[in-house]
Amino acid sequence: MRKQRGKDRKKSAVSQHAASEAIQTISDDERYAMIAETAYLFAEQRGFRGDAALDDWLRAEAEISARLPGIG
Repeated sequence: MRKQRGKDRKKSAVSQHAASEAIQTISDDERYAMIAETAYLFAEQRGFRGDAALDDWLRAEAEISARLPGIG
């Protein structure tokens, strides 16, 4: 049982490292596209009413940055 916990910890560390490397491979263009899509979805949720495009963009940018630590 003790060996299994050690293996689980090692797998977890490897998974975290792999995820970190995957995040680092996101290009500026990919990040921009993710923000644009998220901003669009925010605008869609509010029915595209009003002049809140900048607010949608800033909210989307903050959300994507939070999901991709170390990027942006």
